[in-house]
Amino acid sequence: MNLISNRDLFDLVKSLSKSEKRFLKLHAAANNEESSLITLFNSIELASGFKEDFSAKSIKHKIETHEVKSQLSERLYNFILKCLRSFYAESSASFLIKDEITNILNLFDKAQYKQCRKILNKQKQEAYRFERFHSVLELIGLEKLLITIEIQFNIKNNTIENLVKEEQDVIEKSKNLGTYTLLFSKINLNTRQKNKAKTQQDLDAINSYLNSPLLKNEKSAKSTKALIIFHHCRSILYCRCQDNQSREAECLFLLDLMDKQPEFIEEMPNRYLTTLNNLINIAFEEKKYKTCATLINQLKEKSNLKAFNATDLQLKILTSTLNAQLTINTNSGRLKEAQENVNSIESSLSEFKGKINKEEELIFYYNIAIMNTYFGNYIKAQHYISLILNEGNNLLREDLQSFSRIINIGLHYELGNFKQLEYIITTIKNYYKTPVSFFKTEKLIVAYFDQLSKYKGTEKDIFLSFKKDLEEIMKDPHEKNVTFYFEIEVYIESKITGTPMATLMQKKYANAWLI
Repeated sequence: MNLISNRDLFDLVKSLSKSEKRFLKLHAAANNEESSLITLFNSIELASGFKEDFSAKSIKHKIETHEVKSQLSERLYNFILKCLRSFYAESSASFLIKDEITNILNLFDKAQYKQCRKILNKQKQEAYRFERFHSVLELIGLEKLLITIEIQFNIKNNTIENLVKEEQDVIEKSKNLGTYTLLFSKINLNTRQKNKAKTQQDLDAINSYLNSPLLKNEKSAKSTKALIIFHHCRSILYCRCQDNQSREAECLFLLDLMDKQPEFIEEMPNRYLTTLNNLINIAFEEKKYKTCATLINQLKEKSNLKAFNATDLQLKILTSTLNAQLTINTNSGRLKEAQENVNSIESSLSEFKGKINKEEELIFYYNIAIMNTYFGNYIKAQHYISLILNEGNNLLREDLQSFSRIINIGLHYELGNFKQLEYIITTIKNYYKTPVSFFKTEKLIVAYFDQLSKYKGTEKDIFLSFKKDLEEIMKDPHEKNVTFYFEIEVYIESKITGTPMATLMQKKYANAWLI
């Protein structure tokens, strides 16, 4: 049964970089691959959109069965994967070590034991350098076989006893790395649902992680990879409790560690990019927009480096930099620059449809909605908020989905949709009955828009009362995090004074570009 659909083939071809496509065509020419294979590849490569049958122009005969066309698509799909393996074989430690292990086995079968030993020693050193513990264990297994032969030739390179001790040490390190990897997955999942701490209960949960045996002391990490995850976990937790000083220290340590040992950038490129993006977020949250812009450019430059040339990493750089640029331009009241950012985002969403993950899409939608809200484009803002509210997964970025409900209320109010507003407020009150933590500010916003929808008193009087109650709630340090989602204080000031939000934002963040 053919498991490869025409859509799968189309998506794979469109995901290839220019250098990968060039390598594929050269490889096909060098190996005299059938012309119909490359003709099919070219027709898909040049196509502006997907269609079910790209193989029609690729097959010379007028009448061909569906099975023949299906086989051609599958052969092309497998050929592309084969070319990708060859393309990255010489630059990936994983491929190199795997190939050398195969060479050792072949040489062993040919009784070339001295050559086996030379290659084995070198590859063990490389496997240790990259901390590829599974490869080390495989090489130790081969070395045990080799030692039994070397003893017969009275050659002493190592002993079984030493290898058993070494094997136990590697297994221990591998288990330790697995434990940290599992811990990171738990922390990361929780963070994707709830980005910022909202309650004392949230802070208690964060502190329990930070004081746990695995995260309290870095000596618990028994390898460099485990140490990288150790600091990554701590940086995430400090982000959640808004301790930017500790968070920045963790990020800087992590980058310094990986910069000094570039092999771990190759091994864990995603963590490197995430850490650099965290520094951008810290600069943004600390209102250091000049620093933020510098870090954005540094992240952009990473796209030119070999370690980050994979499609998913290129997309991570693209989405991170676009979101960061949009947020600082939005907060600075720079309409022209923010609109240019939005145009780039919309173009990227179209170009990389299906490749940009759902979480990044939601962040894009939210930031575009906020940008349009601040600049008074309420209809456009509501369009993007609707895209978030229509998301089926309620646990994905729960914080953004929660605040989107709040923004939706304000947008209906600004657009004068008062009949719909009453229904939405009733719905959101029911939403708050679910066992999920919320900011006090969120409930305060709903309560005041409930008043505004019924016009109990003049609008200005209600907003003046709103401002007073908000100032009281903002004495709680947890509530300060609300401003990272929406500048509610600026919005209220705008309604009281009649000054556009963008103007007030520009004034508020004028000094942010000095540092």
